[in-house]
Amino acid sequence: MPAPRRPWRWPSFVAADAWRRLDLRAATVWLAAILAVASPAPGQEAPPPAEDPPSVGRIVIRLPISGTRDKQAMAAITRQVERLKPRPGQRGILVVEFAPGDEGDVSDFGHCFELARFLGSPRLAAVKTVAFLPQGIRGHAVLVALACEQIVIAPEAELGPAVLAGDAIDNTIRTAYTEIAGRHRTVPEALAVALVDPTARVVRAATEDGDQYVPADRVAALRETTTVLEVEDVGPSPLVATGRRARSLGLASLLAENTAELARGLGTDERALLADPGTAEGWNAAVIDVSGVIGGDVVARTQRRIERLVAEGVNFVCLRIDSRGGEPDQSLVLSGWLAGLDAGRVRTVAYVPVQARGDAGLVALACDDLVMGPSAVIGGPGEAPISRDAGADITTSWRKQVAEPRGRSWSLPVALVRPDVAVHRATETATGRVEYFSPEELAERVDRAAWQLGAQVKKGPTQLSAAEAEAFGLAGHVVEGIDGISQAYGIEGQIKPSIPGWAESLLEALASPELAWLLLLIGGAALLFELQTPGVGLGGFVATVAFVVYFWGQFLRGTSGSLEVMLFVVGLFCLAMEIFVFPGFGVLGLGGGLLMVAALVLASQSFVLPANDYQLRQLEWSLATLLGVAVGVAVLGVLMRRWLPAIPWLRDVIAEEPSGGTVTDSVALPAVGSSGTTTTRLAPAGKALFDGIVCDVASDGPLIEPGVAVTVVALRGQRVVVRAAVP
Repeated sequence: MPAPRRPWRWPSFVAADAWRRLDLRAATVWLAAILAVASPAPGQEAPPPAEDPPSVGRIVIRLPISGTRDKQAMAAITRQVERLKPRPGQRGILVVEFAPGDEGDVSDFGHCFELARFLGSPRLAAVKTVAFLPQGIRGHAVLVALACEQIVIAPEAELGPAVLAGDAIDNTIRTAYTEIAGRHRTVPEALAVALVDPTARVVRAATEDGDQYVPADRVAALRETTTVLEVEDVGPSPLVATGRRARSLGLASLLAENTAELARGLGTDERALLADPGTAEGWNAAVIDVSGVIGGDVVARTQRRIERLVAEGVNFVCLRIDSRGGEPDQSLVLSGWLAGLDAGRVRTVAYVPVQARGDAGLVALACDDLVMGPSAVIGGPGEAPISRDAGADITTSWRKQVAEPRGRSWSLPVALVRPDVAVHRATETATGRVEYFSPEELAERVDRAAWQLGAQVKKGPTQLSAAEAEAFGLAGHVVEGIDGISQAYGIEGQIKPSIPGWAESLLEALASPELAWLLLLIGGAALLFELQTPGVGLGGFVATVAFVVYFWGQFLRGTSGSLEVMLFVVGLFCLAMEIFVFPGFGVLGLGGGLLMVAALVLASQSFVLPANDYQLRQLEWSLATLLGVAVGVAVLGVLMRRWLPAIPWLRDVIAEEPSGGTVTDSVALPAVGSSGTTTTRLAPAGKALFDGIVCDVASDGPLIEPGVAVTVVALRGQRVVVRAAVP
């Protein structure tokens, strides 16, 4: 039997040539059409530029989804969609981040299903929903993630299982996962069921039309419709996949560990992805003052206040920073703590109305947003000098605690305080996006080949004005006052101040510079009063209290420590020895006075010797203020000398110059054995009258009242030692 006649076909080379000619003609037609649209006709204007990128928003859903959290999430999503207001013909992007909470993973299936249906409803057709899983997800909350149009997960995070130990799975749950997965075709329906059904067995079938994921019992039916090249078992059920495997399976479309990588993957700005915890019920805002030298007490107080406000339901905390820096290690502690706050629960905004110098700038940049006053400055030389070694430690801490967790560049923030960091303008060659890197940071980046390093723009320590900080992308807004922040963030009503308790109010008052110098004035005047009323009495008590409170207040500010207290005590001891033991203005008196001055100056600043212009100005201010206090004490001394003896109840305790005698000089001293009469109280020093001459004397024993007969028992240099005469 002859073979059946095969149908006639074009030779392969003829068919190939025809397709090439057809393809060439089609390409020519398309090219002409593109040129016709791109080139304006004579007399016509060029077409408008491309539209702005789509509006982007982000909310955070706290797991588990139970109780009223599905309703809260729906309200938050609705508010966010209304805020985005996508333009006609363009969809916005809504990122739904899932963050594990402290209550476990047991999400309620019914609530999750309602939220998943809401995400897939026509009400959200104006936005593209993106599920962001930086820490993975499990339990029935997986169903909500499957309802989004796109899933983004961290490479090492886990997706699944959707069923936990002890959960019962029935056809209703299987149908729900199939329905939700089929709405947007985000993931294959078979894989969605495999995430929740322990009995499901899914395989990857490689076909001529691509890979397909089907239940294992449907491979035979699939072979009847297409050629199956290979069959591979996906794995045990319920399915659990890391981020990398989830992407290979088609469960996830992007890998991202933080919002910076997510923003790059979505082609948007990272600032647009800041979560708005106020979208559910509006902003509940409060403001906290962070002023003075930043030390351990300021850090602890700020942390306690923020924790208390968050516990009270505040979701917008404004840190009003007015500081010249302080201890860099403490600033880094506060920066790392602020960076670790849950952005889905509270947004932190640093407001710098005047200054955030030195390491205080790091605290401001660790917040979610930075807002500055029109004349404010950030960074530059501050209270504490930064050496090269200290700068390296700051870089390491900032990168680990702030930059890496948030996916931010570290060069420009570190250049605010570190003296050897040069920042260059860098341009991404593919997109034209501009960022600012140091050569060291660019060399460490994985995508360094995609960036073109330009000219140097700054070298640390860099001080930036508000306009410069906004131009470099560090400051989001430049406003005037707290009311400007309310307008910038759409906060209804007034931002309430954080009212500290009485203990915190007392500590803040003690640490204020105004009270500090008032205490010095009171202490100096009381000490002078005590010298005019020999003995440890009222003046000595007031002076002791004033100086103790002064040094305590400076300790609370972070500028005083044990060194300053020791210097002051030693200086006071030397001065007392000069006055009461070795009369005459000599080495002890001069040295003691200098030690006391040095202690007071050092207690008002956090450095010993100035290392930059700013610290030099601070030293000049400290010396000028101390000089003013000295003048004030001198004036008060003159007034006390003139007016206090006229007060009846003080007349007996003021060491008034006696009448009826001539005050002796340092030569005419009474001899040993001479007799006289005290004219003031000796406690132990005072005055006595010897043959019509008033002498400075001191008792060698107990206190001696005025009008008591005394005998000179010793002459110690210029010091006359007397003893009460025996009757």
